[in-house]
Amino acid sequence: MLTVILILAMRISPVDATPVLTANQISQSQDKDQDQEPRFNVRRTHQLKDLQKEEIKLGPKLEHKLKIWVMDTELKRQEGMMFLELQDVSEKQGMIFVFRREYPLSFWMMNTLIALDIAYLDEDGVIVKIYTMKPLDTVTDYGSGKYAKYALEVRAGLFKKLKVEVGQKIEIPDTVKAKG
Repeated sequence: MLTVILILAMRISPVDATPVLTANQISQSQDKDQDQEPRFNVRRTHQLKDLQKEEIKLGPKLEHKLKIWVMDTELKRQEGMMFLELQDVSEKQGMIFVFRREYPLSFWMMNTLIALDIAYLDEDGVIVKIYTMKPLDTVTDYGSGKYAKYALEVRAGLFKKLKVEVGQKIEIPDTVKAKG
């Protein structure tokens, strides 16, 4: 009984909580094979293993590659990275939200358990705005400020580490298209 209570208590964290990881946990998470079968998450409608995966290039000289899950329908975009944990997303993975055309976009962190970086991109793949978002933050409105067709989410701190900045272009494959 005590184990169940502790597990539940660990899942319900305050908005400002930042996960504290040991060096071993960080190393395991960073070394995770990105092609490894994602674990089943009972809280998610769209399992990571069932989503379209693509590769994008980013960075000042497009020298970094990320494997991304494509969120190409309204229902997929609504779920986004909800209920994923740090172990589910490596530094070499992310999620791209693609829309049919450019809109002023806005995201929040409802039911999102890990801190994320978000970059809004115009239809040409140029970054128009970047934020670092806090877990479970349903108060802050992380808006694009300009028209955007894509939103790219990755683990918090990755954009800074890779020197990704507003004005840079991200190379997105033509197979990344909105559906429905």
